[in-house]
Amino acid sequence: MDAESDEKFLRDCFIDNGDLETLLDCDDAKRVVVGRVGAGKSALLNRLIDSTKNAFEVKAENLSLNYISNSDIIQFFEAIGVKLDIFYQLLWRHVFTVELLKRRYKFTEHEPSALHRIFQDLFNRDPAKKRAVQYLESWGSEFWKDTELRIRDLTTKLEERLTSSLGTSLAQNFNINLSSAKTIGEDVRTEIIHKAQNVVNANQVRELGEIIDFLASEVFTDPLNRYYIVIDRLDENWVDERVRYKLIRALIETVRAFQKVRTTKIIIAIREDLLRKVFDETRDAGFQEEKYDSFFLRIRWKKTKLKELLDTRIAHLVREQYTQHPVYFNDVFRTPIRSETAIDYVVDRSLNRPRDVIAFVNCCIELCEGKEFVSPSTVQDAEKKYSEGRLRSLGDEWRAEFPGINNYVELIRARPSSFKYSEIGISEFESFMTDVFQDLTATDPMRGYIEDYISGKRSPNNCLIQMLKILYLTSVIGIKPQATDRTSWSHSEDRGISDGQYKAGATIYPHKMLWRALDITPPPRQQERGR
Repeated sequence: MDAESDEKFLRDCFIDNGDLETLLDCDDAKRVVVGRVGAGKSALLNRLIDSTKNAFEVKAENLSLNYISNSDIIQFFEAIGVKLDIFYQLLWRHVFTVELLKRRYKFTEHEPSALHRIFQDLFNRDPAKKRAVQYLESWGSEFWKDTELRIRDLTTKLEERLTSSLGTSLAQNFNINLSSAKTIGEDVRTEIIHKAQNVVNANQVRELGEIIDFLASEVFTDPLNRYYIVIDRLDENWVDERVRYKLIRALIETVRAFQKVRTTKIIIAIREDLLRKVFDETRDAGFQEEKYDSFFLRIRWKKTKLKELLDTRIAHLVREQYTQHPVYFNDVFRTPIRSETAIDYVVDRSLNRPRDVIAFVNCCIELCEGKEFVSPSTVQDAEKKYSEGRLRSLGDEWRAEFPGINNYVELIRARPSSFKYSEIGISEFESFMTDVFQDLTATDPMRGYIEDYISGKRSPNNCLIQMLKILYLTSVIGIKPQATDRTSWSHSEDRGISDGQYKAGATIYPHKMLWRALDITPPPRQQERGR
């Protein structure tokens, strides 16, 4: 079900819903591929690399960025309030510049003077470009080292400059580490921040701009010779949490800056929940999230494309193992299920993403191996295992942000397939909060809300709204604010539901994908059909 383990099927059964063309267009601003778990981000980027000349991956886990989080000096200055965002952007720009130049000119570590030889005619014509080349040349043979070694070198140089900025008198008064940062007085803190911030900003701001301008105007100018850098798996354990969100934010800013280099494109994939967390953790004064919208390619799947995906994979499976005669989804799922077509039944019990429908079909096929087709009763038998697996998957997807998500879903267990907001009684919810509270970790946002309720700072109704907002965000439920509205699902739209729309007349719909796992009661007609 995941792209990393799906090499054979992914190669032969890839379905493009139009996103590949968007990514290949260097003039298109969309560079950040955003989607939920299982939406097809990795599959899309793998296809781009496999099918495109001059496309390559830079793996975040190979950059030794943990060297930053393990640096006492860096953590000290971070803790007292020095903004290192520009430095983090410089790291990314340096990495991308080196990787692009190595591939453009096929440099090796044995050619430390190659840059000077190629660009020497620019030196006298344009001082700014001369400075850009001199910055790159200043690394000498180290410029062509492995990326992880360059990260260490850049960080070490900054550490030395920051330490020197303190001066002898300040440096002798305390150890430069995270612990001492917590004990420094306000006057000394202000002085250190002022000196250190000047060091961070002094030369690097100019260098950042000059390198990009140099690449855009002198190096990557051929529209027929395009280069693509891909970065994936940012949700994995590639750097310590203490700097992870700042490094990802710096990466996004770097991706935006590199659009000036019109024949290159840096493309990153990021989970929807991680992107939200990055912006929440790095939000500063004047931040406007809508300014980033044009850079986001949000992966959306229509039912027709999911059907095409299943057709292709089933045909490939059957042709490879049984017969050369083409066999498709409708040949295997021949009959309606509870008066729904099989494809409607499967897709309606998914979050409109490939991983879900593949998982459901796999569960069905496992139960009918050796049979000619999948019967409606087999689909319903398979649905129990599938539904429980999707509930576990949602827990894994959102646990970092909502550690108690598996506790929250118990609020809707054994309820009808639709019910009014007012049907969740306040006394019932107060009892539920008491039961849940003891299992929530200190980092769980609901724990803070419940603590406010216990201390009288927040009403139980407000706590209920906060929990329902989480269940909506994670697609456990959909909301119809009033009778004239359509039902809103977070996985298919971005408008969201405001606090004021959670009121007595609002209707709540547990997602069909989770009905069996949460013992949701189907509508009466479906119960009869099921019997």
